[in-house]
Amino acid sequence: MKRTVPQLVSLVAVVAGVVLFITTMLGIDREETIREARILGLALPLVMLPSLGWHLLRAAGWYVCFPHDQRPSYWTVFRVRLAADGVGYFTIRGVASEPLRVVLLIGKVPPVVSAAASVLERTAMGIMSVVGVGLFAAVAVSSNMLPPGWQAVFRGIAVTAAVVLFLSLLFLMRTGRYFGPLVELLHARTGWRWAGGRTVRAISAVEDLFLKLARTSPRRLRLLVGLSVACYALMALEVCLVFWAIGQPISIWVGTIVETFTRSASVAGGAIPGNLGALEASNVAVVKALGLMGGGTLALFRRVRSLVFATMGLALYPRDTIAPPAGATPQVPDAR
Repeated sequence: MKRTVPQLVSLVAVVAGVVLFITTMLGIDREETIREARILGLALPLVMLPSLGWHLLRAAGWYVCFPHDQRPSYWTVFRVRLAADGVGYFTIRGVASEPLRVVLLIGKVPPVVSAAASVLERTAMGIMSVVGVGLFAAVAVSSNMLPPGWQAVFRGIAVTAAVVLFLSLLFLMRTGRYFGPLVELLHARTGWRWAGGRTVRAISAVEDLFLKLARTSPRRLRLLVGLSVACYALMALEVCLVFWAIGQPISIWVGTIVETFTRSASVAGGAIPGNLGALEASNVAVVKALGLMGGGTLALFRRVRSLVFATMGLALYPRDTIAPPAGATPQVPDAR
């Protein structure tokens, strides 16, 4: 049977992830990792706190992106986000997460509103993540803490982040709409039915609300910036806590270097479901480059932590029938 391109990409990604995972596991001191993991197990509740805080803050970021008059409760937002991410964890780049968020809120929030809020949260957090990665990678290069080869890697990360940030800001600083006029022009020139269909109109409505939310509330953007910075700090703190728990305390700056590289590597390994192999390889490699032991334990903890929260998300997945209220139609509410 002939495979489609997406199927081939998925197959290659899974194979690459398995190879990376096996190679990384063969290259670590497994006895030492098991010993450290036993020690870490005693402090596991404490070490899990930063990731819990990360999920709470990311839910808060999505929560503030909703228009004031169409905002669900924070618990609903947290539950839906965790459930959607739990499913998305096992898909390529988490592609199932975003549509599932919208679906799980049907009946509570109009789909146009939840989709626009989700796009805004992802865009703001993504841009701030790029800013953090670029900034800390540049500082890491000048700190002389890394071997020459790794300085080149971090220099490449900093340059790539700068290019991505420049292109993103160039795109977002344009006035007016982006998607809508292009499709409308295409429909006028070609008469293609799909260009004037219900789906395209819904996407245009999402774009309109997204731009309205992004451009009419500086306070909302300031909150998203602050939440993004806090999330980055929590993940660096998580690294520090893991090493503290196994008796190898490190500075918050070293934890930030580790987080910067692993965050960058997660983008490159995004096609692999669950980031299998890429997560383990990136954590082990950067810890080894810094002359530290414990990379295998950090990778193991982060894999277990991801599975724990994915399982929690699946446990919180709504089991009731989700249906829109009778006569519901997409609408663009007040963006306050």
